[in-house]
Amino acid sequence: MTPEGDYWTTDDLRRQGLSDSDIRRLHRQGRIHRLVHGLYTREPPEGVTVARALAHRYPDLTFTGHTALSIRGHRATFLLPTTGVVPAGHRALDSGYLVAPRSRAIQRHTHDGLPVVSSVAAVAGDTWLNRLSRIEALEKDYAGFDGRDRFETDCQALSAGQRRNLEPLLKRTVIGASSRMERLFHLDVRGMGLDAIPNFRFGPYTWDLGFPEATTLVDLDSARFHTSENERSFMIDRWKANHAEMAGWGHLQFTDLCLDDPLARKAALQEIRALVEHRRHLPAPTGVPGRVTEGLWDIHGGLKGT
Repeated sequence: MTPEGDYWTTDDLRRQGLSDSDIRRLHRQGRIHRLVHGLYTREPPEGVTVARALAHRYPDLTFTGHTALSIRGHRATFLLPTTGVVPAGHRALDSGYLVAPRSRAIQRHTHDGLPVVSSVAAVAGDTWLNRLSRIEALEKDYAGFDGRDRFETDCQALSAGQRRNLEPLLKRTVIGASSRMERLFHLDVRGMGLDAIPNFRFGPYTWDLGFPEATTLVDLDSARFHTSENERSFMIDRWKANHAEMAGWGHLQFTDLCLDDPLARKAALQEIRALVEHRRHLPAPTGVPGRVTEGLWDIHGGLKGT
């Protein structure tokens, strides 16, 4: 008799009518494989099946480090042993397939039905993956308009040691950018000693880079999406610039066609640095009285509801 399913505890196998001698025989024959004490798999232990089996065997287990990042889809290969943590009252787990010490503070999330720590906690606690893999995981999982807020929320749960582990990585990581073009340009800006906020919200509009201490805004526009052929973006771009001007903020706009050219890219960086350094020393801006503060989609009949 061969048991049903892909993984089982000893009790699962007994409920299927197998005796202890049956279990030992199937194991000797290679028809089931022992993962840890009291836990068996149908196939030789590998891949995400290992994580699912371990989570089945140890309901209090939360995956960390490279295992959590693999579950979150950042690695095609699944490294062993898996890494995790268990609550303080649980016995620590240590075998060829799992290393899980006790922890008093576990921020537990669920991804694809499996318990994992946050992406930033996984990166901070990993000692297996190279720097580029960890940076890419952070930039992917904390991309977009709400990426920085989610990142800061998850960071609040980190220990002091985890924060120290992150510091070298964050010097090369752009949190909250929406595209590879934005991330690379942010790194160039950072290389000049300037600290920009990706996807910076100013009034009803979002700018690709914001320098609030210098009241400066920058957009990086793709020629594919920001032309007169895309009427909505074409109109919003103009009113967006008007909104910044009427509020007294400095603003610059560049295209991807310019950033792809080395000389134009260098000039764009020089413009940004010059404007930021100039505006840092200006008094706080005063907006024009009576200016439009709504987004264009709220005042243009053709865009309402879009």
